[in-house]
Amino acid sequence: MLPLAGCSSDTAVRGLGTRAVVIGIDGAEWKVIDALADEGAMPNLSWLRTRGTWGEIATLPDIPLSPVIWTSIATGKTAVKHGVAWFMVDGADGKRVPVRSHNRKTKAIWNILAEHGRRPITIGWWATYPAEDVGQGIVVSDGLGFHGFGATARRGEDRRKTHPATLFPEVDALMPSEREITHEFAGRFLHLSAEEYRAAMYDPDGSALPDTGNPIHLFQQYSATAQGYTAIAEKLLGEPYDLLMLYFEQVDSFSHLFMKYEPPQLPWIDEGGVARYGDVVREWYRYQDELLGRLLNRIDLDETAVFLVSDHGFKTGERRIRSEQTVDIRKAHLDHETQGIFLAAGPHIGRGGHIRGASVLDMTPTLLHYLGFAVARDMDGQVLAGIFEPEFQEKNPIRWVETYEGEGVGREAKPAPEAEEITDAEMAAQVRALRSLGYLGSGPDPDGASGAGTNDESTESSPEIHNNLGRIHLSSGDLDKARSEFEQALALDPNNAESLLNMGSIRRVQGRVAEAEHLVKRALQVNPNAIGALGQLAEIQRDLGDLDESIRLYGVALDIDDSRPSLYLGLGDSLQRAGRHEEAERAFRSVLELDPDSFDAYYNLGVTYLSMERLDEAVRRFEKSLELAPLHPHAALALNNLGDIHLRRGETDRAMERFRQAVDASPGHLESRYNLAVLHLQERRIDDAIPLLEEAAALAPDHELVAGALGMAYLLKGRNEDAYKSFLLVRRLYPRNWIAPLGLALLHAGGGETDRARELLTEAVRLGGQSALAEAKNYPV
Repeated sequence: MLPLAGCSSDTAVRGLGTRAVVIGIDGAEWKVIDALADEGAMPNLSWLRTRGTWGEIATLPDIPLSPVIWTSIATGKTAVKHGVAWFMVDGADGKRVPVRSHNRKTKAIWNILAEHGRRPITIGWWATYPAEDVGQGIVVSDGLGFHGFGATARRGEDRRKTHPATLFPEVDALMPSEREITHEFAGRFLHLSAEEYRAAMYDPDGSALPDTGNPIHLFQQYSATAQGYTAIAEKLLGEPYDLLMLYFEQVDSFSHLFMKYEPPQLPWIDEGGVARYGDVVREWYRYQDELLGRLLNRIDLDETAVFLVSDHGFKTGERRIRSEQTVDIRKAHLDHETQGIFLAAGPHIGRGGHIRGASVLDMTPTLLHYLGFAVARDMDGQVLAGIFEPEFQEKNPIRWVETYEGEGVGREAKPAPEAEEITDAEMAAQVRALRSLGYLGSGPDPDGASGAGTNDESTESSPEIHNNLGRIHLSSGDLDKARSEFEQALALDPNNAESLLNMGSIRRVQGRVAEAEHLVKRALQVNPNAIGALGQLAEIQRDLGDLDESIRLYGVALDIDDSRPSLYLGLGDSLQRAGRHEEAERAFRSVLELDPDSFDAYYNLGVTYLSMERLDEAVRRFEKSLELAPLHPHAALALNNLGDIHLRRGETDRAMERFRQAVDASPGHLESRYNLAVLHLQERRIDDAIPLLEEAAALAPDHELVAGALGMAYLLKGRNEDAYKSFLLVRRLYPRNWIAPLGLALLHAGGGETDRARELLTEAVRLGGQSALAEAKNYPV
């Protein structure tokens, strides 16, 4: 075994005699769990919660896709590092295949354990096919069961579905087929007669492929997978292991399909749908709790810790997204909540604790620490030290290693990509399935890509992967890395509309608007219905001042896809700038129908009402935006606008407090600094005003109002030389400004230069009239 970078093998691990089971439940939501627990319907999870520490866990917002997040959970690293950035990749034969284990660029926790002679067991985890060599450990890959909405390796080679390969027949025998999901079982969830169910169910003898738009077919697949993985886990819990990781996808999949039918009944949902599907989600939560109970019967909590985790939550009640379709083609990506569930119980874990601030990136560092491993500094998560008993932490402080990357078990043994047998019909079904979940409505479209593979058999790639990674770099301001990813996407497919659009984003950030416009128009030539391109071209036209064209383009985009909050936001902004406030109001309200927690929608509604002089409504919207996201990058704008409203009402103290909050919220917000400084000047609190104005001047050295106010502040403070420089700057840059000649007049008058002072005062009055005379009285010399 090769030594790890930054440490030797014997220092990376400490034998603590601890082991753990991780149960991933995709999309699990505390609100649903709590409501059922109050009814006594979640006895196993409720019991586990009394034995441990629990709370919410934050998802990853950059690429909110299951393969991405669950790979981050297993690695402690973001997609930029681990490289899994979409559902599918281009295989060695040029055909699209679901993302594979060899697409992951970094080690998962099971690789790390295997390198050190430990025994990991992984069951059904995303992107684990082909099964990796984990030494004495076991991998039952996600190729054994069904993933939601078709992106699965189930049709892959049996010999590559498990490690060791000889394990496959034994575990495959535990996986029921779709036809084994009988009406007797399904009737608990779906209120259909036996005849209705048999007529709708998928039978492999009658159809080559299941219909990904048929909820009954999907129910059969998901149920079979849950039952099979549970049976496999029950068996393998009897084997030696240090860490067992098991993944359930069904809560998320059924929530996408059936949450809309749950009570309270939404006004747009038909009675028939409620009657058939209104109990599926809650009943499946109960069933998931029963599956948990089966697993807990095989686990001794005095010897083994159990961790429950979800990758995100799910919108419930009045927060559900409007959708009349059983399988929504466009809006399902809006269903997720940003916080999922976390629960840990077992040896050395505190009882009755509540964890805050956890991230999905923290799972692998926390598990490594608990199992006696050092934590790698190149991981993006941290150890959730608060879940452990103080005595455990005192005896076992967190230790660090630079990285676990490098050669070792699970790296050199990874199989090279091979052409896989996947028919065009199967590929089309997978693409339709991803559309059904809405991930192609919110991101890359495989129909816009060539499907060309890569000649380098060491890595599979796809334009969508590079586009997603590039967008992460772009959002963090790393233009060079973003451009590199987008260029790689274009190398794979020079006519990929999404890649052209992303390169246009780079040009816009660089201020090269004409080039950006050209690239966006090229994207539209490739795909005239590319929503992102229409939206970006609308933004460009708005910035160029052509509001009518911007509004028209947003309308075209919304005619194609009315499920995107960003389009309504952009439309509302352009309408607002055009003075069409009532239409802007409707656009922003449409955002809230799709995204009830949108800071931007509430903020822009506030701006709209402010423009319409509907001040009370403006205040409510600004305050709501701050309630939702007090740390939002634009929080200072909302606070400053609230200060302005209070000032209009003569509420000076409240205005000053809001301006002060805005200053604290953003070190780069000029307007709030200027506004607060002016109020200080009015109260002759010069020492408070000057630092604020100097900060504002540093942000905008040539700003007319700031430089003028700073000159007056210096004048009152007796810093005449500084005042003189400020007034000269204003007079040179803004010859129609009356503050500059007034300030200079006051300076000359103070120096005894009466004639020159009179000339400058005459100039100030000519430019500013009575306002200049009134202001002069505030500065006696």
